[in-house]
Amino acid sequence: MTRAWSLLLLLGVAACQAAPAPVRPVSRAPARPAQAVPSEVEGAWSFGIAGGRCTARVAHRDMTLGITASAGQPANLSVTAPGRSLPAGRPVRLAFRGDGGSWELPGRTNGRRVASASLPPGEAGHGRLRDLLGGGTLRLRGAGVSAPALVLPDSGVSGRDWYACAARPAESAPPPAAREPGDES
Repeated sequence: MTRAWSLLLLLGVAACQAAPAPVRPVSRAPARPAQAVPSEVEGAWSFGIAGGRCTARVAHRDMTLGITASAGQPANLSVTAPGRSLPAGRPVRLAFRGDGGSWELPGRTNGRRVASASLPPGEAGHGRLRDLLGGGTLRLRGAGVSAPALVLPDSGVSGRDWYACAARPAESAPPPAAREPGDES
């Protein structure tokens, strides 16, 4: 009988002890998803005029459009997309859509995540500058390009004032360097 009591005592003690804690798997921090490219970002305009050079910029942290214009010269456009894929040396197209019109310009990329293109001097280029200032959406298109569309708001009075600088005729540009008599260059 002592054996029976001993067995019952051991079973009773075992029943009173807490069950071992379940083994929990080690939780891993969720993997950070790849940074998604937003489909559109809205920029804000800023303008500058210095020494006959007119600059405008529509900036957002994910994409920026820069415009540089001088009297009688092609206007230069540069689009930067920090942290995005703009493969170096590749052809791209700058595609604009807005109330004033829709058009595309051929451009190229460089190794610094910048795409650039030029607007011709004269009425065709001036019309495209007016389109940009009036607001719309600018997209980069091309193989390997991964960038959001840049929404350009209407530039307002500041943009119209800036356009007066950018659209100056070539006659108001500084005169070219004087030539020596007999210089055929």
